[in-house]
Amino acid sequence: MPQGESMRITGSSVQQRKKCLAHLVVEHLLSLGKDAEIIENVTNSAGHKDQILVKSSIGLIHVTATQSIDPNGSLPVADYKDGNQSFLADKKFVTFGWNTKDKRTFLIFVEPKDLTNQDSLSKSQLVKLKNKEYSVAIVA
Repeated sequence: MPQGESMRITGSSVQQRKKCLAHLVVEHLLSLGKDAEIIENVTNSAGHKDQILVKSSIGLIHVTATQSIDPNGSLPVADYKDGNQSFLADKKFVTFGWNTKDKRTFLIFVEPKDLTNQDSLSKSQLVKLKNKEYSVAIVA
């Protein structure tokens, strides 16, 4: 996401939204005094290839963005076909991101252990599981 763009998740494809969210996560962590950068095409110890990750001083972070502004919407935390969660391997956090109707953008950091054996979670469930130290609502 180039400098000067809003602090909103944008993009017409899943990959564009993930990349935008990754940039927001990096900017947020840098503002907290943490080191963070985007890395691409990394295969984890379970054989899952992540196209976009955030490598940071708090660990590897998987990013999942949704374009839904429905406050009751849910986000996948496993492969829809087979329930596979190999993407969680080696990650310290999964950051879920979404925009709201009232022009905020949520960055919700959740530990992988809180996602295991789940297919999807509602936004309100994710907020309850959030890591309070890193999760944030950004006002655009």
